[in-house]
Amino acid sequence: MWSQLGMTWSQLWLTVVSAIGVYATIITLSRIFGQRQFATSTTYDLAFNFAMGSLIGRTLLVRVSLLNAVVALCAMFLLHAGATWWHHRYSAIHDIIQNRPVLLVVDGKVLDDALRRTGTSRLEVNQALRLAGIGAVEDVGAVILERNGQFSVFGTTQRRTDDVFDEVVDVRR
Repeated sequence: MWSQLGMTWSQLWLTVVSAIGVYATIITLSRIFGQRQFATSTTYDLAFNFAMGSLIGRTLLVRVSLLNAVVALCAMFLLHAGATWWHHRYSAIHDIIQNRPVLLVVDGKVLDDALRRTGTSRLEVNQALRLAGIGAVEDVGAVILERNGQFSVFGTTQRRTDDVFDEVVDVRR
């Protein structure tokens, strides 16, 4: 029956194993290279995401058939749902899968080591300040690179409580 749909049992398992390998690779590489890899704020970020999607598709669908595509998608969605379930229930899994927000600017001072670690430039921080309506870095209480690649900007006059900033890397500065 499977072969009539365009897939043998060995191809079915190859697709599932490939999906698991690709999923694990994506998680590992995003932890190594940081959350900015998946931001779509610049042309090259968007190009990276499209290219990655194409590469993943070619990897999972060694030969294109409808059943092969359906199996690969189901495997990816199940892996994602399982990772989400584990991530919400166990803090150790959360720490492995999720990037932590990173403090980039505090009290008007740009943290160059944090910029290097996250692959963020001063130009990107300046853009975030402008978008937040802030015209001088001295008026900044904090800039945080969030886990989704977006920037949170707080002015010096805004109140900040510890519970909102608990998980931010280097927040104790």
